[in-house]
Formats: sequence, structure tokens, C-alpha cells
Amino acid sequence: MYQIDEVVIYTTYGICQIKEIREIAIGDRTNRYYVLIPLFEKNTELTVPIDNPITNLRLHKLLSKDEIKAIINHIPDLEPYWIENENERKKQFSDIIKAGNREETLKLIKSIKYHAIDIKDKNRKLHAIDENHMKEAEKLIVDEFSYVLEKNKDDVTNIINESIYANLSA
Repeated sequence: MYQIDEVVIYTTYGICQIKEIREIAIGDRTNRYYVLIPLFEKNTELTVPIDNPITNLRLHKLLSKDEIKAIINHIPDLEPYWIENENERKKQFSDIIKAGNREETLKLIKSIKYHAIDIKDKNRKLHAIDENHMKEAEKLIVDEFSYVLEKNKDDVTNIINESIYANLSA
């Protein structure tokens, strides 16, 4: 269980601080909820049930600086992939983002960026859903990494992109 004032990542909204733990009565049942404040959307308040399997899948402790640095160093080794069936790809990419595994999320980002290069050569563009998945995944990664590493978001984006494209010219 997380504590009040703890900073966590909620994969639907990004980095959040736990403002309080609230009990809410619905009918004859009383349930406990985390009240989350997204750090980059101060005017938003989220109330998520503590004992809900979906909450447990989407709420994670922030990675440490060392964990983040190790993941960044491993990005060049991540193998990009592409799922041709759009519906299967949409579901898998959505599931990856919701699960919150940072390495898999970075592999997703790398895969979309590499696919964008491949189709650009054929005068085609990314599908909007792929572009949206990439933006959502990048936001989650960059927000967490910049917060934990205490770096500017643009600097973190550049570091990640350098790692993603490190093997492209090889």
C-alpha cells in the first residue's frame, strides 16, 4: 500500500502525488480510495479504488535513478518490432502502456519511430492511433525520467532519442 505524499506513476495520467486516502461509502459498502494529484496537471484530482485489480496494474512506484540509467543504457539493445494487423497492434500497444513496464514502453516507442522511418521512404505517414500511442508512451517515460533524474524534459527526450537511434546508422 502506498502512503500519503508518496509520488507514484499512474499509467493513465503520469506522475502523481498521493494527496490522501479516503473512505467513500456507496450503499452499505465503504471502500478506500487513493486521491491522486497529477504533478503536471495540478488542477486535476483522481480518485482510484485501492482494492481494485486495475488500479494495482496501473499504479507503480517510481524507478530509481540507477534503474532509469540502466534502462537508458539498454535502449540500443531493444529490438523494434511491428504488428501488421492494426487491431492487434492497437490492443498490444494500449496494453503495454497501461501495464507500465518502462522497458516494454521504450521498445514500443522505438518500434513506432523505426516504422515511421520505414514508411516515410514509401511516402506514407503513421496511422493516427500509432502516433497517439507513441505520444502517450513518450509522455509517461519522459515525465518519470525527467522527474527522477531532475532533468529538463527536452534533455531527457534527447537522451532517449539518441539511444533509440544509436544503432540506426550501424
